[in-house]
Amino acid sequence: MLFSKMNGLGNDYIFFDSSNCNESDFNYLKNNVNDISKLLSDRNFGIGGDGVVLIENSKVADAKMRIFNADGTEGLMCGNALRCIGKILYDKSIIDKREYFVETLSGIKNLKIIENNPYEATILTDMGMPKLIKEEDNVEYYNIGNPHAVFYVDSLDEKAINKARELSLEYDVNAEAVLIENNNVMMRVWERGSGETLACGTGATCVAYSVIKNGFCNKKVEISLRGGKLTAIKEDYSLKIIGKTKLNYIGEININYYG
Repeated sequence: MLFSKMNGLGNDYIFFDSSNCNESDFNYLKNNVNDISKLLSDRNFGIGGDGVVLIENSKVADAKMRIFNADGTEGLMCGNALRCIGKILYDKSIIDKREYFVETLSGIKNLKIIENNPYEATILTDMGMPKLIKEEDNVEYYNIGNPHAVFYVDSLDEKAINKARELSLEYDVNAEAVLIENNNVMMRVWERGSGETLACGTGATCVAYSVIKNGFCNKKVEISLRGGKLTAIKEDYSLKIIGKTKLNYIGEININYYG
């Protein structure tokens, strides 16, 4: 069974495209995906990654994305995985189509291919607008299809990521520690179901909204994550994220060995 190992700024996933898979193998994967995701995500005994992504046919969009975390739980949305799917869709298209719509559990998302080569692409994704749920104890809680907690720190040290982990576990959210230094916006993120990851697209979107809301930046924000940089652009009704995605390699497994 073919898979693609891809990453968006180091936020890496194992992608299975139903159009490239035997139907019975793909159905077996779908029926056992929670357990299989845990096995394949293991960086010592599996392929290794932050989770597994299934690409399926959609009746309302160009493709449907389902994302499963390293602990087997299903996620609602992932900006970095979404950009990876954009590259997959573009690479297999027989026409030069550069705009795609992807169905997710958080709604239909729009993306545009800015630049593409065999192993790397720059893609713009329309992430919608985060909704501020509440502010409590210097933490801002957002929903952008999945829940986030954003807080500001004086240092992105282990104390900061430990607080992010505690917030994630207590409130079942992805949590972002944000440092603003000399007009530079930097963040670390703890994702529920995966732990600390090198990047998080939905988290960066919430951080961008927060720093604009709080007057640290105007309508354009460059955010530095451990895996690289994302650019956020705020428009009237949405935030758009521009970032790179990379193909690590294409492989093949016997899916019946797992599950």
